[in-house]
Amino acid sequence: MHLEFDQLQRGLGTQSNLSLIELLQANPDAFISRLLQTGQSTVIDWGFSLLDLSRVRRLQQIGTVTWWFDGDRKAARQAFIKRGTVSPGHFKVQIDSIEKNWQAIKEIIGTRIIKTVAAGPAHAAPEWIFDKMFGQEP
Repeated sequence: MHLEFDQLQRGLGTQSNLSLIELLQANPDAFISRLLQTGQSTVIDWGFSLLDLSRVRRLQQIGTVTWWFDGDRKAARQAFIKRGTVSPGHFKVQIDSIEKNWQAIKEIIGTRIIKTVAAGPAHAAPEWIFDKMFGQEP
């Protein structure tokens, strides 16, 4: 199962997936329990707010594996603007928050960082990312 939290937080998605994000906000343990009941592996794609850092920490404490996708900030900004889903000002707010809170993020993420955006912008292929995450060389 793939959960695109950024879309769900904007109210876009199926009712069952929208209820999952509400559950995460209320009770991360119950959220994980619900996911386990599906019997499916789950990928959560989430450009989380730093206000959610405690939820990310809790998810990790109860068994999720957390990865940070990073890359060329200028290229990421270009891709963000091209996507056109929210104001470019939101990108600056998020990047400023990341930079200000990087030490706290790094304590949670550790070394699980993958550079997925390069100048151009060019995005890493999903297969390459998968190989990096699961220990195979591309």
